[in-house]
Order: sequence, then structure tokens, then C-alpha cells
Amino acid sequence: MTDKILVVNAGPVYPIKAMNQMRTHNMISTLSKDFRIDLLTPSNNDESLNASYKAMHNVDGEYIPITSARHEKNILKKRASQLLKYFSYLICGIDKEVTVNRRNNKWIIKIIKERNYRIVISNYWEASLYFRDLSAEVFKILDPHYAVGENINVLDSIKSRRIKYYLAKRKLRNNLKMEREVIAVSDLLLPLSVRNQEEFYKIAPEKPMLLVADGADLDYYLTYPLEPDPRTILFYGALGSAQNKRAFQRFYENIYPHIKAEFTDIRLLVVGSGPPEEIKALHDGEKIIVTGFVKDVRPWLSKAWLKVIPLELGSGFRGRVIELMAMGVPVLGTHNALDSIGLENGKEGFISDSNQKLIEMSLEILKSTQLRNSISESARGFVQKHYTLESTFGKLRNYLSENALCD
Repeated sequence: MTDKILVVNAGPVYPIKAMNQMRTHNMISTLSKDFRIDLLTPSNNDESLNASYKAMHNVDGEYIPITSARHEKNILKKRASQLLKYFSYLICGIDKEVTVNRRNNKWIIKIIKERNYRIVISNYWEASLYFRDLSAEVFKILDPHYAVGENINVLDSIKSRRIKYYLAKRKLRNNLKMEREVIAVSDLLLPLSVRNQEEFYKIAPEKPMLLVADGADLDYYLTYPLEPDPRTILFYGALGSAQNKRAFQRFYENIYPHIKAEFTDIRLLVVGSGPPEEIKALHDGEKIIVTGFVKDVRPWLSKAWLKVIPLELGSGFRGRVIELMAMGVPVLGTHNALDSIGLENGKEGFISDSNQKLIEMSLEILKSTQLRNSISESARGFVQKHYTLESTFGKLRNYLSENALCD
């Protein structure tokens, strides 16, 4: 038994700029109340290095950096690594992330052995292939963040593009194989949604699983003063990702014009890191505001009357939806966007894959303060019941204690 746990992440956790980083941070924060938690990640710059040391010092843990294979300083080695990554993908169909992470595995294994860690929590299957080389004495917990099977729908969207379809199908097939290999040697899986869990049951129905959704420090959002503007709608998400860019395009081209036609004074807030130039160009400072990355999103979310999320692609849990619901912002979105949350359609949010239905519901909420307030209050109550840190990551802490894995 041990009270020392190592958390391994494929990339820097700090400073926090994305929801996958927030998930790992919240897990560390919750577990560190009872256990000694150390963090191992590749380090790519002084900012992430300093932020990681500070964050782990605050929870009485240690930060263990390794040199990232992706950020090799030697130019020749870096170019060789990039060529290996692309040739592995083109010739063998190996995911580029797998190639990068494999180079880190020997250092991770060495550190686990030298420091005698007996519990390891590793994020993402593609960064956890080293599990296959760890002894049975190490209790291996996989936090996959998504299931490969959830991405099968991506293939349907590119069937007409034969070469791209062939390459994507081959990569997906290889990913499914490697995902199964990592799951086979894991001792516990942490699916983050019911859909996630269903995909893992198809692969390993006998494998111990603990559903741990993306909980949040809800007080941070619940206590912030709200000033919703009846003529302000929101698009919120990291715009550097292809799935969010596509969702914004669908919203801006197919939904927003119909809302604007009825409410000519409507204002659109576009909040999120990494907006491409074509989205930045929409910013006029009045009717459309594109913020880019903001350290504190609450002042922007507090102004929103509603948020539309027409996601088509991608998988995993939509953690930003929890922030929005805690801020009382009614969320309207596709099944891909909202199914993982488990909200009641029509009460705590609205779900439809139809642009027309999303338009109609948006207009209803813009016209009715009573309807907006009803959804807002229900949403806030829902997340307080289901998505606190204690009701999510607290389940893992209890599991470790109850199964005598930690003192």
C-alpha cells in the first residue's frame, strides 16, 4: 500500500488553457487532499515549467519534468523526429501522437521504477502505451478522456474524399488496436461519460471502470454576479480545434443569420483561444466581439443570454458546458455537444441536430425572460447536484481508499 500517486500527462498541465488540462488539475486538486500526488509531464518552455512547479508546490506534491520529444532543441534530431512522425503515419497509419509519445515512454518507465511508484494515473491511451512495460505491482489507472470508437462518425463525413478516407480509416483501425492493448493491461478505467463507458464495455466488459465526469470548482462560477443581456448570444470554445471551428462555421452561416434577421440589435460574443484569421476578421467591437484567449471567462459568460453549440465532430466530455450551466447560461446544442452531460432536454437545456429547431428555440429564449430564467435555474441546480469536484473526482479518491490501495 502507498499514499504516493504519480499522475502522468501527455503535455503540460499548467498554465491551464484547455479543458483537458482542467480535468487533470481538478483530479490532482481533489486527490491531494488525502494523498501525496506527483505530476510528470513533458516540458516545452519556461512558462509551463514555472507554472507546474508552483502548482504542485501548492498541493505539497512534486513536479517531474521530462524533455518533450516534440520540443527537441537539437535541430537535426527535431527534424528527424518530425520525419519519423509523418512517415509512420503515411506508410503505416500510426497516429502522429503515438509516435511522439513513444519517445517519452522510456523516461516515464525509468522514473516510475526508480521512485517506486505503486499507483500511476495516466492520461490518454496514446500516451499510456508504456503501461505494457510496467510490472503487475504497479496499479495502472487509465484516464482516456475519449474512446476511439466515438470518432467513427468522422469517417462518414469524408467518404467522398477517397485518399483522406483511406488514411483516416487506417489510422482509426490502428488506434482501436492500440487502445485495446492499453486497456488490457490497465487495472482501472476512468470513462468520463455514459457514451464513453459504453464504448469501453464493447472492448473490455470485465474491466473495472469508474465513471468520473469533468467536475468543476462550481463556487468559482456560481458566486460570480450575473448581468445577462437579452440581446447577447455566445459562442464559447477553443477555436484552434477543427471541431470547434466547424461548429462555429455552422452556427455563423446557418443559425446566426436567422436570429439576426428577427433581432437586428443582437450581439455575438465569440470567446475562446486560438481563433483563426477568418474569425478574427469578424470582430467589429460592437455587434461581433472576438476575444481570443481570456484568463477569466466569467465576465464574458455572465453577459450571455444563451449559447448555441452545433458540434458535429469530436468525442469526450464537454466540460465548458458545465461552466456555462453554472453561470446560468441556457445551452442549446446537438446530441454530439450535449448528450455526455446527461441533462433533461427542454428543462436544463435543449438538444437537437436540426438547425431549424436550434433557431426556433433560440428565438423563444430571446423572446421570453421567464423561459430563459427557468432553464437557467434548472441548469444551475443540475450541475450543483452532479458536477461538483466531490461528486466526480471524489469518487476516485473514495475508490482508492476503500480498496486499500492507499493509506
